[in-house]
Amino acid sequence: MSIVDSRVERILRAAARAPSVYNTQPWQVDVTGNTVLLRADAARQLRHSDPHGREMLISCGAFLFNARTAARRDSLTAVVKVLPVPDDELLVAEIELEPGPVPNTDELELSVAIERRTTSRVPFDDQPLFTDVLMSILQAARDEGAELRLIQPSEPVREDVLGLVRRAEALAAEDPAARAEEEAWTTTDPGRDDGIPQDLLGPGASDDRAPVRRFHASTGSVQFEQRSTLAVLSTAGDSPRDWVTAGQALQHVLLVATTYFVHASFATTVLENPTTRHDLRHVLSLDGAPQMLMRLGYSSMPKHTPRRSVPGVAAHDPG
Repeated sequence: MSIVDSRVERILRAAARAPSVYNTQPWQVDVTGNTVLLRADAARQLRHSDPHGREMLISCGAFLFNARTAARRDSLTAVVKVLPVPDDELLVAEIELEPGPVPNTDELELSVAIERRTTSRVPFDDQPLFTDVLMSILQAARDEGAELRLIQPSEPVREDVLGLVRRAEALAAEDPAARAEEEAWTTTDPGRDDGIPQDLLGPGASDDRAPVRRFHASTGSVQFEQRSTLAVLSTAGDSPRDWVTAGQALQHVLLVATTYFVHASFATTVLENPTTRHDLRHVLSLDGAPQMLMRLGYSSMPKHTPRRSVPGVAAHDPG
């Protein structure tokens, strides 16, 4: 049975709503009949800040989870083989779309959240998350084989984490290659379908109380909240397969958070520096490898970053 092309296009369009570092959208897909091959796009890899492709594969993992979720909305099941060819480092997953049961309420809510989810780069309301949200996002990470370490405002270790974020940001600010890479992916071109438009960067923080990525193109500064919830996503290992797992877990967490009207803001610089990444694992006594640090909080709806069209990421062969 061949799945109607329009359904595949809807799934891929939803999958492409996944978050990615600097909105690089580092994925490619090849479609043959009901089979989708997901590959990492090495041309979109951040060669300086992500030399091993960890963030690239996390981004592709988020794309993969969106594809799985969007397939259920169309009563399809995505049967996934992650990294099926070990000697092909760019092949992330093989996705076989098969007829499935009618989606349940939870599946429908997650699929609707794909379009609503967006990254925040502005201050949140100055309050931690409600308990029901915390329990739901913890379970979402575990469902994908990852762990979420929540850091509440009252925890003393929060100051250690903030110190590591400040240290990583200061080192990146002094690195000409890091700054050039950032400049390449921030844009004033309204017609560009990737990167981060400068008008979406948001203001810089006027103090060091909130872990946020410091974009050098940001204009102005404001006081950020001090009581938002911080979360570190970790995986048992630190291989390419673990990075894909981290991406799927991250997107599951983000979509569940979105159903509670919670937004996320990422502080990835601390994880791009090998020293501060190691130190973050140590200060939090993590059993696994830290893959993402984020702020979670309540705010007005942020604007969406642009996305490439389906023809821009897919090659289609009806088979």
